[in-house]
Amino acid sequence: MNIPACTGTYIEEVIASLTELYTDVENATHAFASRYGIACPPGCGSCCEHFIPDITHSEAAYIAAYLLFELKDEEMIERVYRHSGAGCPLYRADTPFHCSVYPARPLICRLYASSAYHDKYGKALFRSCKYEETNTMPKHLSFDERVVTMQDFAYRLRSLDRDRGRLSLLSELLPKLLEQLQFIAALVPAQDGPEEPLAG
Repeated sequence: MNIPACTGTYIEEVIASLTELYTDVENATHAFASRYGIACPPGCGSCCEHFIPDITHSEAAYIAAYLLFELKDEEMIERVYRHSGAGCPLYRADTPFHCSVYPARPLICRLYASSAYHDKYGKALFRSCKYEETNTMPKHLSFDERVVTMQDFAYRLRSLDRDRGRLSLLSELLPKLLEQLQFIAALVPAQDGPEEPLAG
């Protein structure tokens, strides 16, 4: 994502850092899911219907930038502002991935059902999504070898965040970052044509 309105700002740094992190996550989770036969059922969006992700300030900025400057989807932005109730405000039943910001989705959405986690004893485990009933993935796996875990990437995400990785609900944090980026964008002069010479 290259956002001229954010050039030279904290948001530009966030976008670069999260793009690198998310690329690493995609590579790691794809390899993990392929090796252990893990796949969500085609067309399933159950987790999005029942869940509002906890995200960091950086992730909210990334999603806000994607909505405002890449998608430019006024209807979705209004939906985020008006959201109340259960389920993710970015959920869309009419898209293949059921996510209006799939390329910019937060870390938990990238890792859920695609990685292991450490239990309280430090053991790496995998449990399938509680909504998965079609047997497209194993129900439970335990690992002796080193595998990708949610904690590995969560620590890395939090190290990037100016808010020390504090988590807030997407539905609470995203509207604030949308407002902030809209304000920043309004301060940046339009760059459609050549600059007018100053009157002397």
